[in-house]
Amino acid sequence: MYDFLGKLIIIFIIISIILVFLSIYIGRKEYAVTSVFIYKRAENILDFFLMPLLMVYRFFRNDTEKLYKKIVNVKNNAHRADFKKTKNRIIIAPHCMRHINCPAFSTTEGIICKKCNLCVFTEMSDLAEEYGYKLFIITGSSFVKRILTSENCKDVDGVLAIGCDYEINKGMRELKPYKKIVTYGIPLINSGCYNTYIDFEKFKKVLKELEPEQKKQTTEH
Repeated sequence: MYDFLGKLIIIFIIISIILVFLSIYIGRKEYAVTSVFIYKRAENILDFFLMPLLMVYRFFRNDTEKLYKKIVNVKNNAHRADFKKTKNRIIIAPHCMRHINCPAFSTTEGIICKKCNLCVFTEMSDLAEEYGYKLFIITGSSFVKRILTSENCKDVDGVLAIGCDYEINKGMRELKPYKKIVTYGIPLINSGCYNTYIDFEKFKKVLKELEPEQKKQTTEH
């Protein structure tokens, strides 16, 4: 009996390791190269084994950035098709992207951009409005739930998250229980508490790619 259970445990461990490494492997590329179904299964596997996986990465590589990047790629590929179906979208961006002399002030819903042209948020605000998003600049992750439970955002079903890969993954995991909300992430070029940057051309490209199919067809005609 114990011999049989021991073999089952070993088989489970071997299968788990194989599935985890396959999930990491398909996350090496930013855009989907396989079915959404596989990416969704890979997302669940990586979420389930995240803590032991982080321990292994820290032990052998002492660097988890690449792991988080692959996980975000997997999640984006799993969510892309569903995100295109969303109708009420917001952008969550970190305050570390703003200029050090930013004149904007903080409110209960984050920092309200004054469009002073000192940083990229002026252009991002305009582009967000053009594509039907509301932009929120936050100083901490606690703002996210506060925003989503506010009267203005009760119908939100799509959250486009900007940040370092670690923060994007963290946010996606925290919002996973919100079944009606679909998340998608755009990683920053660099990480840190200030002077962080986004690839603005990539930002524009993602907004275009994530347009609802119906709106795309209307625009083209």
